[in-house]
Amino acid sequence: MHKLMIPGLLIQILAWYPASVSAGGTCILHPSPFKLRSDSVYWSIKIKPGAECIQGLRWSTIMIDSITIVDPPKLGRLVIEGPAFRYFADPDAEGNDHFKIAIKGTSLHIAGTSTIEVGVSSQ
Repeated sequence: MHKLMIPGLLIQILAWYPASVSAGGTCILHPSPFKLRSDSVYWSIKIKPGAECIQGLRWSTIMIDSITIVDPPKLGRLVIEGPAFRYFADPDAEGNDHFKIAIKGTSLHIAGTSTIEVGVSSQ
């Protein structure tokens, strides 16, 4: 517990840190940007069995209309959450996995689609 003193006011801040954190925020360190111009990009994830990866899909000039799972993963679970995806690696997964998503929207007021293929490897 942390305490913050403001004149006339004491605020206690509870800090909760789980013993093991399985999601490290963004797992794809340098995702290649997509352009919504019938383009395809390849991203890769390194993840421990039982962990999860969260990756946002919003770029500065892009308005996303829809995100569709084109090819689901075989060794994990994929969930679309707003303008992002969350990949959950199976706890007993061994080997590599992959999935593909399609993003439909507009970039600089021009409508289009991009495909992102994600390769997943175990750590």
